[in-house]
Amino acid sequence: MITYVDTSSLLKLLVDEVGSDQVEALWDASEVLASSALIRVEARAALAAAHRHRRITASQQQEALTHLALLIDQLLIVRVTNELIVAAGELAEQEALRAYDAVHLAAALSLETDVISSADLELCNAASRRGMHVSNPLGS
Repeated sequence: MITYVDTSSLLKLLVDEVGSDQVEALWDASEVLASSALIRVEARAALAAAHRHRRITASQQQEALTHLALLIDQLLIVRVTNELIVAAGELAEQEALRAYDAVHLAAALSLETDVISSADLELCNAASRRGMHVSNPLGS
């Protein structure tokens, strides 16, 4: 089973929050885990924002960054090519997605993944419309 993980799901493995247990179970059950190369940037930005807004401490941020590197090493990384960007642009228009969400959906579709894991409702709905199985750790 190939599971595509977006940043909103990956973050649940780095910061204990609602949905963390569901993402951990899916992570453990998946034969292959994949994501776009953008996940590294998005995750680091989200952790930095969490620290700036005092949702996590500096030491928690450092620990999360260390864990992030280990998790990314377990992922099949989809390169962001011109072809992927063109597909993402079309998806952004057709599905009313934010840019990075469109890139995630284009990457997942390019791999013909079995499941996409995301806590982003718009991305989940777009993936479902495209015929993908969706795992939303928030249950929405």
